[in-house]
Amino acid sequence: MGLDSRTKQPVPLSEAQVAILEIFKDIKPFLDSNSIPYYLLGGSLLGAVRHKGFIPWDDDIDIGIVRDDYERFLATVAKNLPENLELRSYRDESDHHYYFSRIVDKRYYMRREGSIVARNENLWVDIFPLDGMPNNPIVRRIHMLRLLWVRMWYHIACFDKVNLNRPNRPLSERIVIAIVKKLHCRGGKNYKKWLVKLDALLRKYKVDDTDWVVNFMGQYKFREMFPKSYYGNGKLYDFEDMKLMGPEDYDGVLSQMYGEYMKEPKDCQKNVHDAHMVKDDENK
Repeated sequence: MGLDSRTKQPVPLSEAQVAILEIFKDIKPFLDSNSIPYYLLGGSLLGAVRHKGFIPWDDDIDIGIVRDDYERFLATVAKNLPENLELRSYRDESDHHYYFSRIVDKRYYMRREGSIVARNENLWVDIFPLDGMPNNPIVRRIHMLRLLWVRMWYHIACFDKVNLNRPNRPLSERIVIAIVKKLHCRGGKNYKKWLVKLDALLRKYKVDDTDWVVNFMGQYKFREMFPKSYYGNGKLYDFEDMKLMGPEDYDGVLSQMYGEYMKEPKDCQKNVHDAHMVKDDENK
């Protein structure tokens, strides 16, 4: 059980959180035995620091793996998964439309209500690649703009799947969304073409050769770009009944992403995926 950050009392896990935790328990031995370093990201790192486990209203686990190890993970994990689990990637023949990869449990589904078209997705753990960014600030800025441009066209191409109800979108994004609706309706829906372009850009700078690391396809874009020293050699954090690896400097990471991260958000800002678990027979 995680902890309520205000009362410090245990909070029972939801049905979805129990199942997601089991997914990760099936993945972790493979990561450990193959010496694939990973880091808790975003809300999962925040949950570990603030709640010693899941954020009570969160519905997934996010980890990041440095690019070379990420590719090694994708190349080898599928044949080492139990029958109920499956690797999903935009590179396969599934309808997986995200750049990052997922390990999903085919027995369970989450109902996603935040997009134009509501859909059911298998319960998941998200696996993000961590990539290098140029050391030179001018070159880094140019690279950032190129990445944002391609990401914009990717989102236009799969706009019917974008979560329009995500809280705290700035006015600039809401204006862009209104414009993008029109562009999407006029065509340009080959999202895999743009993911291939993104992939080429993100691979351009190796983490070993740079001082900066980014999880660009996370929710926060360049608010998830940090000095490589923030990750360091990693640090173990309590997460429910496990100890999981995260960045060494959790305060630097979480302060940049969330500001006053030990303060819980308002109720209207919770469940940002606008999702709930459904039974298998409801998916049919």
